[in-house]
Amino acid sequence: MATITPLNSSSIYDEKIVRELFEQHYTPLVLFAKGYIPDLDTDKDVVQEVFLSLIESQETFNDVDNLKAYLYGTVRHKCLKYLRHEEVKRRYQKYMQSEAPDETRTYEERVLEEEVYALLIKAIQNLPEQCQKVYLLVLEGKSNQEIAHQLQLNIETVKSHKQVGKKLLYDQLKHIIPVGILIFLLEF
Repeated sequence: MATITPLNSSSIYDEKIVRELFEQHYTPLVLFAKGYIPDLDTDKDVVQEVFLSLIESQETFNDVDNLKAYLYGTVRHKCLKYLRHEEVKRRYQKYMQSEAPDETRTYEERVLEEEVYALLIKAIQNLPEQCQKVYLLVLEGKSNQEIAHQLQLNIETVKSHKQVGKKLLYDQLKHIIPVGILIFLLEF
């Protein structure tokens, strides 16, 4: 490997010089990048981008030390930029997984859902007392076993109250809420 001697603006863009620079500095720069980014393929991409930006920048260097400083500084900068970008992507993905389903619903859908829920609650309040207690716990997401334990009932009794409540709710709501939505709501 040849050591690059002082460079001027005409020699840096010579294909032979660029090839020598690449061969001489590629591996050390990849290892340097690895200190920031543990993925070898990404490290290689970063170093290749640095050499491309060197060629495109038309930068001039008076000596090898200036060139090395430029290469290492640019690799560091690109690695940090990559890491910031990855962090933004990670936060966005996390946001989309936790928040986006709610955000994608239209205002009308949210209003309709609230209205249907309000009708369901009102209908549940018209159920016999024990059916009402069971259905309110169902709305909280409790299982039959949890409801039975909390209300000190047999699991079969809970199931029976749910069946009776479902029929009474269906009769109360069938004229207000479309049947498909009603069946879905009553299956919770």
